[in-house]
This record gives sequence, C-alpha cells and structure tokens, in this order.
Amino acid sequence: MPMTVLLVANDKTATAAYTSLFNKKEYAILTALSGRQAFKEAKSHNLDAIVVDATSPRLNCKTLCRKLKNASFAPLVLIAQPNAKIDSAINAAGIVPKPAVGKRLAARVKSAIENKPPRLLTIGKLALDLERQKLARGSKTFPLTPKEFILLKTLMERAGQLVTRKVLMREVWETDYMGDTRTLDVHIRWVRQKVEDDPSEPERLVTVRGQGYKILDK
Repeated sequence: MPMTVLLVANDKTATAAYTSLFNKKEYAILTALSGRQAFKEAKSHNLDAIVVDATSPRLNCKTLCRKLKNASFAPLVLIAQPNAKIDSAINAAGIVPKPAVGKRLAARVKSAIENKPPRLLTIGKLALDLERQKLARGSKTFPLTPKEFILLKTLMERAGQLVTRKVLMREVWETDYMGDTRTLDVHIRWVRQKVEDDPSEPERLVTVRGQGYKILDK
C-alpha cells in the first residue's frame, strides 16, 4: 500500500516539481496550495508524512505546522533556505535545504516515516496503534475498520469506566438517536473477536447490562 504524503507549497510549479521526486508505486502524493487547504487535507486523510515548503512567501510556517500537528500524527519535513533559523517548537523530523532538494527530499521523507515512533494506546495486553488503526493483542495483530477503531479508541480512552450506549452512539456514529442500536451491538461483537481470547466469554470488553460497556485492564 503506498504511503500518503501531503506536500504544502503555495506554488503549483513547486508542488509539481516536488511530486515528481517521489516513486509513484511507493507514494500517493496529495498537494495543498494554502494553509487552510493543508489543514483540511491533514484532517481528512491518514497521512504518513507532511512536507512543508517553509520558503513559500504566503505561508506562516510556524502557525501552519502547529495546526498540522494538531490534525495529524504524521512527521513534518521542511524545505528551507540554507542556514535558515527554524523554530524548535516546530519539531521537524527533517529539513531539506534549497536549492539542492532533488532526491534528498524523498530520502528524508522515507527516513522520517521509518523512524517515526508508534503512537500506542495500551491497556493490559491490548495495544491500539493510533496511526495505522491496528490492534495488537499479545503477538497477534488485527486490522480495524474505521468504526471499529473509533469504538475501541473511545472505550480504551476510558479504561475501567462505564461508557454508555448513548455516548458510544454519539462518539462513533455522531447521532443521539437511540431507536435502533443494532449496529452498535454488531460492532461490539466484531471488536470482541479481536480483543478477547475467547469472545464467547468476554473478560476485557464487558457489558454493563442496560447501560453500556467497559474495557478492563486484563
């Protein structure tokens, strides 16, 4: 599966030039010509890396990078002028100097992705990868659908606490309608198949009858 990279520069010629540096079989490249568009793309996609051309005259690099970090876990790689002073608060995973961008850009992006520490939410034997949206239970790894991921994340963030069916419907399906919660029941069953050693006798994802569910540290 190609790695998804967002390229941010307010010049179409520049974004086209940067895009051409990446192997199309390895990377899916998204482009943004403004900070607003970049923020929207970061919120809408599961990005593997973000490249920001800090030399773009109409981009407030510090503000943009702060917003991008709030919207995505992807590492940031900056394109900058040689000897440019980069604010340490940006915490860039790599800096590629102009004008010698060339193959350095793709190499730096690849390095940033490979060396990115996983962001995990861990409860007992369960480890939820927040970026790749996968679950590890001991030595076993399970892919998750988008709804399964949000459901499990919501429960694990409140480990040991009752999470009501109403809260789960609101958080996962963005509705307060409680007339039909069969979809929730089905997803709970699917998630149990991945978090439980024996789904028929759940010990980690337990039902609080008439109220909701909770994840236990086991």
